[in-house]
Amino acid sequence: MFKAILYKEWIKIRWTVLAIAGIIIALALYSSSVINYYIEFQGAFKNWLYVIGKGLLLKNFAMMRYIPMISALAFALLQFVPEMAKNRMRLSYHLPLNEKKLLFNMTSIGFLFLIAECLLMFVSVWIITNSYYPVEVTKAMLFTTVPWIMGGVALYYLTAMIVLEPSWLYRIIFGIVTLGFVGLYFETGNYGQFEISWLKYLILIVFLPLTVLFPGYRFRHGSK
Repeated sequence: MFKAILYKEWIKIRWTVLAIAGIIIALALYSSSVINYYIEFQGAFKNWLYVIGKGLLLKNFAMMRYIPMISALAFALLQFVPEMAKNRMRLSYHLPLNEKKLLFNMTSIGFLFLIAECLLMFVSVWIITNSYYPVEVTKAMLFTTVPWIMGGVALYYLTAMIVLEPSWLYRIIFGIVTLGFVGLYFETGNYGQFEISWLKYLILIVFLPLTVLFPGYRFRHGSK
């Protein structure tokens, strides 16, 4: 049954998965060329001062931080909007699989593709940074990407919850909460800003898969 659901979900998001992967590679190449240009234009020493003092390296990867956010929104909307708009979700609930396992399977697939995109972004940042700067800078930059990835995961599950919710009133409330909660992960102003506190946000993410159960139950029982 999982293989059938996997194929169904892959059909929905396959082109988006490939498109985002292409965007990540393009951004990585662009960031690498910009860093190389700054080093040649400013000189290695001056570039080092800008990287450490003014966060120049962080700015070079500024567009990368939106990758988890875009991926999360795209996957959640593509997976669940067609199900709710055409009422296909009720048909899915007639499969020989209880609603909890169905929702967990669907969101797990989206989550895995999201993590794959984030891993590609993470590896790209690591390769580029490690090519030009010492390990201390590479480590700081990689720690900086961690809240971006966690924010993407949070946004994916919370967006799925909003779409699955049958009541517009609840959707608005969930949307406001989502904006406030997810915004915490993208307030990166310096390297490793969340290096100390990101663990508590990781603990919160562990419970996010459970959020889809509430609207799923309400939809299944005809709540409005």
